Amino acid sequence: MAHLSLFQLNHLIKSQLENNLAGSYWVIAEISELRNNQKGHCYMELVEKENNFIQAKIRANIWAYTYRTLSQQFEQATGSTLKPGIKVLFNVSINFHEVYGLSLTVNDIDPNFTIGERSRQREETIRKLKEEGFLNLNKSLPLPLVPQRIAVISSLTAAGYGDFIDQLENNSQGYDFLIESFNATMQGTETENSIAKALENIRQRQEKYDLIAIIRGGGAQTDLDSFDGYNLAKLIASAPLPVLTGIGHERDQTVADLVANTALKTPTAVAEFIISGMDRFYNQLYDLNTRVERGVRDKFNMARQQLVQMGHRLERSGLNYLKQAQQLLSDKQHMLKFASRAQVEKSRSLLTGLEDKIKLIDPETIFKRGYSITLKNGRSINQQPIAVGDVLITKNQHTQIESKVTNIENEQ
Repeated sequence: MAHLSLFQLNHLIKSQLENNLAGSYWVIAEISELRNNQKGHCYMELVEKENNFIQAKIRANIWAYTYRTLSQQFEQATGSTLKPGIKVLFNVSINFHEVYGLSLTVNDIDPNFTIGERSRQREETIRKLKEEGFLNLNKSLPLPLVPQRIAVISSLTAAGYGDFIDQLENNSQGYDFLIESFNATMQGTETENSIAKALENIRQRQEKYDLIAIIRGGGAQTDLDSFDGYNLAKLIASAPLPVLTGIGHERDQTVADLVANTALKTPTAVAEFIISGMDRFYNQLYDLNTRVERGVRDKFNMARQQLVQMGHRLERSGLNYLKQAQQLLSDKQHMLKFASRAQVEKSRSLLTGLEDKIKLIDPETIFKRGYSITLKNGRSINQQPIAVGDVLITKNQHTQIESKVTNIENEQ
């Protein structure tokens, strides 16, 4: 049976590849691993993924001289270094070595593809967040009236974090802030997991804070790639408190900025925004106090004016009442005087009439007219019976006669 040695087989494969394949190909692949050796050569592992599953994988290298040139061009064009996790359009030659097997040698890189791919992925992330209702979710949370208790997610050794803390603690207005910091990796492959862990810690104690600040210093554009990722943006959007971002890039806005409640450029700008919130609160308090003082003063002045007017009305009413009372008293006095005079005249007339009547029945008057009266025991005999033997007294104007009844005759 004819057979080949392993070397012969590998050499045959090499010959077939060299004779039947073109000298180079443009290939899209994602860098999954990348390392440099002491001589300046770059060794990579390239992969192609479908739904996060690896469908193809191959080794590739960039020789030192080529690597120096291509890496500089790529970084100048994209703002990023060649690193794991990014998709790149490579021009490669196919190599097969009897010992080391199949590999690719990178001849050139088209950075425009990476720029476009990053933009495409970013737009796809934004579209997905919008469709799922996360894009404006955190924006729907109202900012606190008094933004005083701050949960800060940042690298605690970064200069931007130090500037943020210094500005809050040494603000010119003398506001006191309660700050709790959560250390996190703010660039590289660990960024998403690190910030996610910090957000979960904050969620478990959310009642202790008024808002969340995610801050970092400046850096290359690709240092911000993690902040364009879907998973991190979703975590920020669904945070239980308003999120402020200040991730330190003046020109571009990341997806994390888009889903945050309020996006600011730098950590210092975030601190200024928080201080302005305190200013707004104290200005509202001052305005309210001013309005209350003005209202109380106006009420007092109005009440005082009302009292003065009431006093004047009472004074006028009192004078009018006094005049009316005086007039009424005068009228009563006149009426009483007139009534008294009439009563006196009436009484005098009555007394005169009585006097005349008395005079008419006065015995002396009767005697003067020639009449006399006969009495028995001091009483008129017309008022009592008379018997024989009774002693009677008969009186006239000048004479009193005593007689004794001897005989009584009744006239028919």
